Amino acid sequence: MHFKKTYHLHPAMQLLYKAIQKERYMKLILALCLMVSGVIFPYLFFQKNSFVTVAGLAVLLIGIQMMLGIIRTPQAVDERLWFLLNDNPKQIVWVYSVTTRTMPFGFHLWDAGTMYFKLLDGNEISINLPVKKMKMVSKFLNRLLPHATFGYSDERHWQFEKDPKTLLK
Repeated sequence: MHFKKTYHLHPAMQLLYKAIQKERYMKLILALCLMVSGVIFPYLFFQKNSFVTVAGLAVLLIGIQMMLGIIRTPQAVDERLWFLLNDNPKQIVWVYSVTTRTMPFGFHLWDAGTMYFKLLDGNEISINLPVKKMKMVSKFLNRLLPHATFGYSDERHWQFEKDPKTLLK
């Protein structure tokens, strides 16, 4: 029971929090870039190219819509994954991670890690994490989510598609 009270202090939970914040900041930067592009292109091409002007205005609207979505959730703690881990962990039925290695022409450049959280309602949440920290986070989540299934297999994918409840332990 002591674990439950202090799990938010665990380094793995802090890492998840930082990853959620980073994704939020990346969305914010993208929304700002879209909004700026959506203003600049119509201004520059207003009399020269109507297609670019209309496309620029569409990009502006998309940027505004993204920005409104970000403003509506003012902090990373309001993100759905953070809420589920803290307040409703039983909704997470399956967790697995994927490491993508970037190797153009056989030269290793970098590794990227993504952790997938499959939910009881059939939805999915994914978060990017440092590859070197994924094992620590997975071990922590095994203790936090004892009811969930961990690791990927085609059989588990089929089970999830058919009925997510079958992945509960």
